[in-house]
Amino acid sequence: MSIGKRSGLLVLTAAISGLMVFMGIWQLSRADEKRVLLEQWQQRSGIRLELKEAMTMEQPFGYELHASGVFLAGGELFLDNQIENGRPGYRRIMPLQTALGLLAVDTGWWPASADRGQLPVTPALDDGPVQLSGVLVRPWQPPLSFGGDAPTESRRVVSLDPVLLAAHWGQPVLPMVLKTDMDAGQWQPVVMGPEKHLGYAVQWFAMTAAIWLAAIWWYRRPYET
Repeated sequence: MSIGKRSGLLVLTAAISGLMVFMGIWQLSRADEKRVLLEQWQQRSGIRLELKEAMTMEQPFGYELHASGVFLAGGELFLDNQIENGRPGYRRIMPLQTALGLLAVDTGWWPASADRGQLPVTPALDDGPVQLSGVLVRPWQPPLSFGGDAPTESRRVVSLDPVLLAAHWGQPVLPMVLKTDMDAGQWQPVVMGPEKHLGYAVQWFAMTAAIWLAAIWWYRRPYET
């Protein structure tokens, strides 16, 4: 193999291994985020807040909340790609108008129909003032989401980014979600635990090492003339 081809393969190997190292570091950072989130969740479990107090916190997630308000008519949305007990479905999201702003409320999981064009048929909620209790959770976004998803006319959404919800509901939305069905199902604050991310990080770093070992063996072969 010529020197030029060897140089090209060296550049390609460096680029691929660089990407793998980046993915490994990203998995490590995700593991740290999940670990902190689980620790916060355990520490805050059972501590009750009022909405006014929660709004003064940078990260109020994991605290219990009591809120009152009125559900906006026609504001029902369905968060797509939500698995429960191995079944695909949706989270039903409702806008609650409170004295301090619009709060997204996760009212529970609904199974998906075999027909993707058909959304769940759900019972109407109270159209008068309501008192709700639940736990504050982060606005859900899919992995590797960078926000800014374009709103559509459909009631199906792929994230609970406050900007996206505000575009659907026509007014600013508080940067938190009230989950009211904590006693139902087997919901966890994280879908994938920190140990999974650590395992993926080890795999990425191992593949990087394997590539370089193979490359070193290849590059040490005698030059072809």
